[in-house]
Amino acid sequence: MALIRTENVCKSFNDVNVLTDINITVSQGEVVCIIGPSGAGKSTFLRSLIQLEKITSGKIYIDEELLLYRKNNETIFRMEPVKYKSLLLEMGMVFQSFNLFPHKTAVENIMLAPVNVKKIPKLSAEKQARELLGRVGLQEKADQFPARLSGGQQQRVAIARALAMEPKIMLFDEPTSALDPELVGEVLNVMRGLAESGMTMLVVTHEMGFAREAADRVLFMSDGSVTEEGDPETIFTAPENQRTKQFLNSILDV
Repeated sequence: MALIRTENVCKSFNDVNVLTDINITVSQGEVVCIIGPSGAGKSTFLRSLIQLEKITSGKIYIDEELLLYRKNNETIFRMEPVKYKSLLLEMGMVFQSFNLFPHKTAVENIMLAPVNVKKIPKLSAEKQARELLGRVGLQEKADQFPARLSGGQQQRVAIARALAMEPKIMLFDEPTSALDPELVGEVLNVMRGLAESGMTMLVVTHEMGFAREAADRVLFMSDGSVTEEGDPETIFTAPENQRTKQFLNSILDV
């Protein structure tokens, strides 16, 4: 069952093409990693899925239902508002920056959306939030404010916050890029745990080790297009596309 599917998704800013004919399917239980150089359109693609960016043309399906169809920068079809909102909530998003509310504790940050969006009673939301903090290894930090947490801990709170909405798929936009090197591992360990639990994940990452170890499929993006995809072993040991080879050689050399 496809949880996300796109058909010929394009995005342009003025006359600059940022995405060109992106055709991607992410099936239930699958972990798909997107790699590629900076400026390839990876983050723009993820943001377009949750409607933070408006695509120029193409179709976006969520849970096998057509969410949006645009052509020549005009909306041809958009799902009716209630269902549209419901489908968007099936995707949890973790950004490069943590975006935690500084005046609220870790547990309060996690409770916000379930209480205000899903109308879950506060006691139930707090119980769930504390369980999720335990899941990401931060149960003892539940009542700490973000300023008292390391960057890696804040990102783990952000992951728990996304999980609190019980999404069917998690989107990660380079979740370790803002972290000091010694903090990257703790976030990747949480993500590995999610993958092992069967969570469907679409991950934009520069962490090649994680992509090779955790992904079912790896997509390589360059200049706004998916130029190669395959299983991790093939992509990392025998890529066919010359641009993929150049990118991986430069990364591995570093």
